[in-house]
Amino acid sequence: MTAVPVSTILYRKPDIQSLVEQGYYPVDMHLHTVHSDGLTRISDLIDYARNNHIGVAITDHNEIGGVIEAVSGNSDLLLVPGIELETTEGPHLLVYFYTSGDLEDFYRDFNRERSRETPGLLKNLPVSACLTLAESYDCLKIAAHPFGYYGINRGVLKCVEKNMLPGVLNHIDGIEVICGGMISGLNQKAMRYALHHPVLYTGGSDAHILSDVGSVVTAVQADTVEEFLNGIQRRENIVIGKSSGCLQKGATAGVIAWSFFPYTISWISAHYSFHTRKTSRILSMHQKRFSSFRHQIKEDCDGLEKRGKEP
Repeated sequence: MTAVPVSTILYRKPDIQSLVEQGYYPVDMHLHTVHSDGLTRISDLIDYARNNHIGVAITDHNEIGGVIEAVSGNSDLLLVPGIELETTEGPHLLVYFYTSGDLEDFYRDFNRERSRETPGLLKNLPVSACLTLAESYDCLKIAAHPFGYYGINRGVLKCVEKNMLPGVLNHIDGIEVICGGMISGLNQKAMRYALHHPVLYTGGSDAHILSDVGSVVTAVQADTVEEFLNGIQRRENIVIGKSSGCLQKGATAGVIAWSFFPYTISWISAHYSFHTRKTSRILSMHQKRFSSFRHQIKEDCDGLEKRGKEP
């Protein structure tokens, strides 16, 4: 696999009309909805995509409800089934599927593994476990914002630089070379990496609000999800976009912080419920043991008393 031609990754505002006129289908491959930590409703996203002549890949965090809602009755749009996986070590993984059915099957496997050790309490999986699950499916495994964020290990390549994830690059198909949520310097670093390493590459806005959708697109001359993902596999795609401005980043940070509150309440509730059940089981077990022990003592005492009364 050869290095990426410079002209296929363009750090500038995308000209959607020009791309469409050249036969490309531009798709924003990284965005969030009300089904995770975004503000965008699916109906509004569909209308926006139609009006702006773009396709979308809904990649909510550890959630696929938005994808299932979107693909129902919207066959006129290019909707790439996707998900953004959070991991134990920190990095986020974008996984794209050829069909929503495969995504649903993967999601069941994913949640089964998440609850294996703690039934009823879903936990993040290690990067290796996520990739191993995905390898059973026909999909693309992409490292989201690979060098982000500063101070947080949210990127695979950032962790690789720290020698945290040995061998992980052998199981990842590519990287997100432009992420609208990243600062320019980190995007430029990801672009340089793609230009010098034989990896697949995608781009997306990481939009949490509707106005950011489409600010970064991955474009392929394709009409279907299969043709689109195959085009990325053959590296026939173009990625065009740039970092969002300070106002957009501030708005996004506010949305994420606001969305974090209900997630925190849900997380606390789940932990409370889980540990309450666990505590109840432990108490019940000890109560049974104590009851049995008490019963045995009573029998022993009755036996001693009986023998004591014997002439």
